[in-house]
Amino acid sequence: MNRRFFLALAGAVVFGLLAIFLAQKYVLQQAERLKTQNETTVVVATADIPLGTEINAQQVALARFDKSLIPEGAILKREEVIGRVTTADIPAKMVVLGRQLAGIGAQPGMPGIITEGMRSVSVRVDEASGVAGFIAPGTYVDVIAIMTPQLEGARAVSKVVLQKVRVLAGGQKMETTKDGKPALVNTVTLELTPAQAEKVKLAESEGKLQLSIRNATDQDIPKTPGATKRDVLDDVALERRALEGTRQGVGSAPRPMPTIQPWTINVNNPNQQQPQGPALKKVNLEKTIELIEGTKRSRVEMVP
Repeated sequence: MNRRFFLALAGAVVFGLLAIFLAQKYVLQQAERLKTQNETTVVVATADIPLGTEINAQQVALARFDKSLIPEGAILKREEVIGRVTTADIPAKMVVLGRQLAGIGAQPGMPGIITEGMRSVSVRVDEASGVAGFIAPGTYVDVIAIMTPQLEGARAVSKVVLQKVRVLAGGQKMETTKDGKPALVNTVTLELTPAQAEKVKLAESEGKLQLSIRNATDQDIPKTPGATKRDVLDDVALERRALEGTRQGVGSAPRPMPTIQPWTINVNNPNQQQPQGPALKKVNLEKTIELIEGTKRSRVEMVP
């Protein structure tokens, strides 16, 4: 009796464990099947791929990603990536996107990274106008021109002439100075339309360019009025005080003219004594000096 009981109990335990094992295996298979349905393979970079590089087979690999986590524009096949030229830096272990690749057949280097219909234009910058070296390929900048308007007598003004311009490259090049000596200058290469290129090169020739880094996701293009010296100071009284002690400040405030009494003439009494005008002060010419201000001449009495 006891033997049969223990045999039945052992059989129940064995069948119970077997049922648990089979149930667990089934659940894992279903989970794996669902996971496989929700995942797909994408192309990722196995190493840092610089801008303007032709991608080879050793620089990319396939990896499985959850479909809900794959960014828009991800490349799914290695064949679509190998041999293409990058238009932006691709860090290692990052998904390769279609917008990071130039068109099929593009050549490595600068020609391959320029967007169709655009031009690459290099401009001279110094450490200040180049934002202290923080401008890197792929960043976006606004271009500020500091120059004199095409009006006679106009003063220099500053104006944002281009906004959200893509930087293609930054570096140095040799140029010849006015005295014929070679000099190393910093340059930034911008991606511009032909019309924008004309504006930038004219502004560079007639004045000075300043670059301003902007957020790559900022799509706002504000309309600015430009700035003059008066806009910067914003204080007319300060400008007047700045004239004190200068030739422009001498006599800037007009002196009041003496009041002359009107004359009345009595036609019935022609012998009537006429009123006298204001007495004129006699000036000794030996104690005066002649003051010349442009075309205006006047005499000033010297006071001992």
